Amino acid sequence: MTPLTLKSYQQTALDALTAFARAAERKGPALAFAEQAGRPYNPDAFGAELPCVCLRIPTGGGKTVLAAHAVPLLAREWCHVDAPVAVWLVPSDAIRQQTLKALQTPGHPYRAALTEAYGEQLQVCTLDDVAQIAPPDWGRTAVVVVATMQSFRIEDAGQRTVYSFSERFEPHFKGALAQDGGRALACLHTLPDALVTQADAAQDSTGVLQGFVGQPRWSLANWLALQRPVLVVDEAHNTKTDKSFTALQRLNPAFILELTATPLAHKTNVLYHVSAQELAAEDMIKLPIVLAEHPEGWPQAVFGAVQTQRKLEAEALKDEADGHGYVRPIVLLQAQNQGDEMPPEKLRNYLIDELKLPEDQIVVATGTTRGLDDLDLAARNCPVRYVITVQALREGWDCPFAYVLCSLQKMTSATAVEQLLGRVLRMPQARRRGREALNRAYAHVCAAEFSSAAHALADRLIHHMGFEALDVASMIAAPAAYPLFGEDFEQNQPVTLIQQALIASNFEALEATPELLALPGVQVHTIAGAPQLVVAGHIAEGTEALMLAQVRGPKKQEQLREQVAQHTALVAASVAPAARGVPFAPLPPLAYRTQKQAPLWPLEREAVLETVELDLLSPQAVQLPGFHVAQESDVFTIDLQGERVTLRHADVQQMPMDYGHSSITAETLVHWLDQSLFKALHELTQPQRRAYLAAVVNHQIHACGVSLVALAQARFQLARSIAAHVADLRDAAAQRQFRQCVLQQGEAGAWLVEPDWAHPHVFTPGRYPAPVASRYQGRYQFAKHYFPVLADLKDGGQEFQCAQLIDAHPKVKQWVRNLDTTPCGFALPTSRGRFFADFVAELQDGRVALLEFKGAHLLSDPYEIEKSQVGALWARTSGGRAVFGWLTMAQSGKNLAQQLDEVLA
Repeated sequence: MTPLTLKSYQQTALDALTAFARAAERKGPALAFAEQAGRPYNPDAFGAELPCVCLRIPTGGGKTVLAAHAVPLLAREWCHVDAPVAVWLVPSDAIRQQTLKALQTPGHPYRAALTEAYGEQLQVCTLDDVAQIAPPDWGRTAVVVVATMQSFRIEDAGQRTVYSFSERFEPHFKGALAQDGGRALACLHTLPDALVTQADAAQDSTGVLQGFVGQPRWSLANWLALQRPVLVVDEAHNTKTDKSFTALQRLNPAFILELTATPLAHKTNVLYHVSAQELAAEDMIKLPIVLAEHPEGWPQAVFGAVQTQRKLEAEALKDEADGHGYVRPIVLLQAQNQGDEMPPEKLRNYLIDELKLPEDQIVVATGTTRGLDDLDLAARNCPVRYVITVQALREGWDCPFAYVLCSLQKMTSATAVEQLLGRVLRMPQARRRGREALNRAYAHVCAAEFSSAAHALADRLIHHMGFEALDVASMIAAPAAYPLFGEDFEQNQPVTLIQQALIASNFEALEATPELLALPGVQVHTIAGAPQLVVAGHIAEGTEALMLAQVRGPKKQEQLREQVAQHTALVAASVAPAARGVPFAPLPPLAYRTQKQAPLWPLEREAVLETVELDLLSPQAVQLPGFHVAQESDVFTIDLQGERVTLRHADVQQMPMDYGHSSITAETLVHWLDQSLFKALHELTQPQRRAYLAAVVNHQIHACGVSLVALAQARFQLARSIAAHVADLRDAAAQRQFRQCVLQQGEAGAWLVEPDWAHPHVFTPGRYPAPVASRYQGRYQFAKHYFPVLADLKDGGQEFQCAQLIDAHPKVKQWVRNLDTTPCGFALPTSRGRFFADFVAELQDGRVALLEFKGAHLLSDPYEIEKSQVGALWARTSGGRAVFGWLTMAQSGKNLAQQLDEVLA
């Protein structure tokens, strides 16, 4: 089976991991992380030389598939081995069984990610199976060991069998001793609890250990430690304790990759953070959560949930008839605890007796009642529509059809509601449905007012599910904004959103001083019988300063700042044009015809490359100008574009296929390069690839004087250098052809280029996947930005000034800080790929504008000039319906504001 196609944010996360591994190889993990993430590296207990980084993926983001792709990536980019050992640590046995089954099942997307890299040279096993893998297979077969963190975490190592001396590993350790005189075992002497002690020998009734005192134990943990495994740590926020650090150190990892939705900020090196907008744009989760509050009590909440389910099921039947597949919306009901008014069984009886629901549509899943066991909820013949629980469903359980959460507990105190909410958020089959109602999640809760319920739900999403305040701002909506009944809904049309009331937050810790009460939006309300300070609408900087002045201590002040930030984000979401249902003007991409009567085709770089033929057997193509290998004793120094990488003897011990020995042949190396580069050199046939790779290898050996063994040991860096060199050759050829076909309009051989108004790009509410790390978080409030958040904008600086001028310009109706990713950002083609202008604006007169801001140092860059020419061509051929601006702080005697006036005139 072909591996699951990765979502854009998943590929971006893996690209970030690749970039880190390559930079860490040259500069060390600490400096590489600081440069890439923009903050200091936290070495924890592992030191600055062991890379330990985290991919922060919120609930529903697909952490496991990322981990499956990360194993071969790190083996290639960091460990430089063809057959790695990975230890995959999970928080519970239920998740261990689920992960193990997926990784062992042929055709499953998780296993496919591994078999794509290793074929059948792959073993996925439990700890009990490790000893059964024959010693010669290690280093020739990729091994993934799935285990719980608890298997390794304990104060007394003797209480865990993974650390115990075992004769099952005798052939493994004897083989290691025979291979190099035991040099490889030296690393074990520095690890915690790795050696046989005198106390161990004294407790051994067999007397076997007496001869091993001071020597490494023949243990499972020590054998894994000898392999320098890649550690994948799922739910890594649970492993930030001294016991966990020691357990991980015992495994002697080469790299630690952490995955979690809720990392401990001060203890975690978050390399990449995925936002809710990114998940929603890729159809991984349903947004928004339509939140209905029921101050009358739980009967109304339950009745509302039942009504929602019935309406959604009717929509699902229409959706299936339209060809979008089968879905049966399910309600997850969180009952009250035993002893309260409505525990699970009583709620079940209420649904049957009072609401007249069929018994077979209801199951109870609690610690004592296991109604979900052996039940396939996705099966077409399954009747279940309602699942009742109290605290939590069992780990690893999934409900692909969960659409509605109904909690009979108060949101502020409900236990484990985030686990149920996580089920409801996930989009069935990660594919957008045809009926808009089926692209949203629904929640019915017992709360006094929408504002309090929204804030309680926001707290759960932020603190327990890995979302940010800016995420949550656009994740929660009132039912009036998305009616399930009414004319708009029946026609399956986008709903015109009503203007919501001002968002209000109550600040329990603050006193209602005269200074605060004199400010706009600040009042005192009686909540739960006590007066509390309530702030509605935007909180100005001065207001926040007065609020902070009442709070003592940095921790409490930080908590107040977080509450203000959450409030501010909710306010921004409520007033943004996208949140109010305002459409954005369509933007035409560029297209081309080869002649006047020919069809109109999308203009992409690939179309230009189809007209280019690379001569990869030319002297220029065969040479690798940035690649050099020097050998001194058992140390190899590799130069990659001026950056040095050092391989020592210890790094080349596990080289299968004799890559570390004189028996290697050029043909074997070429075969390995062909397998590694077939994607990078995809336009070549295999005979063409092999001919080119053989020429490169021969040039390195005969012209550059690099020994074949040295070249084979540097094969990963060699493959990377070849891929980069061919990409440079491809770019140069594409640039020449792009100029001839696209930019030289009117000349012989040029294509006929024009905007394609029939297939425009449309900015859609809820589909603006702004990465967390680059979002604007300043105090200035942009009034006309289409989406609640802004991507890639710093608070201050020249580009910020440009954004302010656009936002304030009288001819601008609304604008977007453009994303640099497809399909959500708008792009024009270039010889290198795509050009995403900084800003896209819709003008009051209906025209659209692309605006690119450039620093003065880039104005003469050839590629920047090409981008400006493409933008000008787009505007020139639009028939006056589009304009393009190339803006700088000063140009031709005009300042930035004057340039903008001229462009928008």
